[in-house]
Order: sequence, then structure tokens, then C-alpha cells
Amino acid sequence: MSASPAGRRTLVAAGVVLLVAAAGAAWYFTRGDEVATLRGHRGPVRAVAFAPDGTLASGGDDGTVRLWDTAGRRELRSLAGHSGRVRALGFAAGGVLASVGDDHTLRLWDWHAGTEIGTAPGGAKALESLAVSPDGSVVGAGGVEGVVRLWNVADRSPLKALTGHKKHVHALTFLPDGKTLLSAGDDGTLRVWDWQKGAAAGQLAIGPRHVHSLAVSPAGDVVAAATGAGVKRWALSGRTELPPLEGSGMAVGVAFAGDGSVLATTHEDGTVRVWGAADGKQLTSYRGHDKVVLDAAVSPDGRLVATAGGDGTVKLWPVPGR
Repeated sequence: MSASPAGRRTLVAAGVVLLVAAAGAAWYFTRGDEVATLRGHRGPVRAVAFAPDGTLASGGDDGTVRLWDTAGRRELRSLAGHSGRVRALGFAAGGVLASVGDDHTLRLWDWHAGTEIGTAPGGAKALESLAVSPDGSVVGAGGVEGVVRLWNVADRSPLKALTGHKKHVHALTFLPDGKTLLSAGDDGTLRVWDWQKGAAAGQLAIGPRHVHSLAVSPAGDVVAAATGAGVKRWALSGRTELPPLEGSGMAVGVAFAGDGSVLATTHEDGTVRVWGAADGKQLTSYRGHDKVVLDAAVSPDGRLVATAGGDGTVKLWPVPGR
């Protein structure tokens, strides 16, 4: 573990109009809408998550987890310990940050102090998804083995291992009740678990396309899935599919705002889109990353969308109307 001095990383703020030359004689105007671009990772950034106080965490292919002051637009510290890509992370109770990755371990950090608390083995292969229970006491992770494992945050003791998926588990999320866990991935199913009983509580068919990310509305009534066929949504009460987000394309990341009013999505084509959660209408679309955008998170105050880019940057975008 090592911590880098604050302010060492650079920031590029945007808001200017850029002129871009395309092939042939065509010209296109694109506006740099991002609030800020945070640079520090060496290689693609795969995960972002906000702490309750607005601190942002990011993880990437350089094996580091980085913490950012989003108000001051500066890096606070860098946490080193993973021996491969960091693929998912989340904030837990008691000032703990959890992360997983290609070294098939769960790592817990005291993110205020910048120190590692401990690790837990996560199987024999890479871990690709992570979710923290609403009360912050339990963390779950899934990955290449198709198994979803859960641990107690306080002592890193294993709680359950949920089996049923046939392929990679790319996405996990808890419902607000804390008792229900949703998982999805390469096998075209979204599985519902009563994780405390270690039992399946239902299943939704998504189709042949991979599911890259899941998000549940704060009220726990709607789940959204970012898939290779676009963003799909279900009403959880009757487990009925809602109209998809029109024109959402190949989606990679998805995140609800804390008040449930908007949904942010990221895409293979490098765009970031913000939708009205109630009517599924697109509010705006941002383009600023040079490559695929791999993850999204909405700040606790609902004003910012943070995105993780394959171009090695973390970007902050405004939420319309906030």
C-alpha cells in the first residue's frame, strides 16, 4: 500500500467549444461538457463509486484504487495492493472501502487513512463485480467462476456462496431491504437471491446479450440492466419488463441518482447519457471520453455523474436541472 501526495495528479476542466476535423471535408462541432477530467490512472479505469460525503473512488487496470476530492478536483491518495486489474469497488460501513479484481481477492481499506485493513480469498479466478448491502455490513462479489460470494465486512468472515450462474457474473446489486440480492452476467439471466437463506428467489430472462451492470432504484421498485442490446428495465413487484430506453445502444454502466429521478448510463461508443427515470426519456448525452465508458456513479447530492473511461480518465458531468 502506498499513498500519493495530494495534488500530484493533473486536472483538465472543460466547457469550451472544440472544432474537430473528420475524414474528408466534413467538420463537426462538439462541446466539452464535462465539469472536470481527473487524471492519474495508468491504463483504463473500470470502476467508480461515491462515498456518502462525496469523495469519489476509482479503480483501474494499473491495480490501484484512487480517491478524489470532487469539490477541489484533486487526488487525495492512491491505494496499492491488488496484483492485477481492479474491476469493482464500493463503500461499506465504518469508513471501509471494498475492492475486487483480477487477483481474485476481496480487499478492504480504511480509505480515510489510506491503509489496507485486510483481504479475503474470492475463489480461483478473477472477481468482476461487487455490491455492498444498504447498511454497509455485507459485501458480495462475483466473477469468472459464476459464483456469488458474500462476506461480513467487520471481520471478513465468509457468509454464503451462491451458485447457479453458468458463466461470468458481471453485475451485482442489493435491494433496499438488504435481504435480496440481484446478479447477472454472461448467461443471459438476472437472478434474484434470498442471500441469507442461500437460496434462489426467482429469475428473469434477459436474452443472449451479456449484462454488464445492474442498478436498483432507491425505492427498490425498478431494476435497470446495461446490456449489449441496450438498457433494459423491470418492475420488480410483478417482475414485468418495462419499455427499454429508446436508442440506448450497447450499454456498459448504469446508475440511479439517490432520489431516483434520473438514470445515468455509459456506452461502447464513448457516450454518457442521462435519462428521466420515470418516463425513460433521454435528458442529455455527453461525449468526452476517447474510448468505451466502463462505469458510472451519481454523487450523493445528485449533481454530478462520475464516469470511468477506457481512455484512462475519470470524468465528472453535470446532471441536467441540478
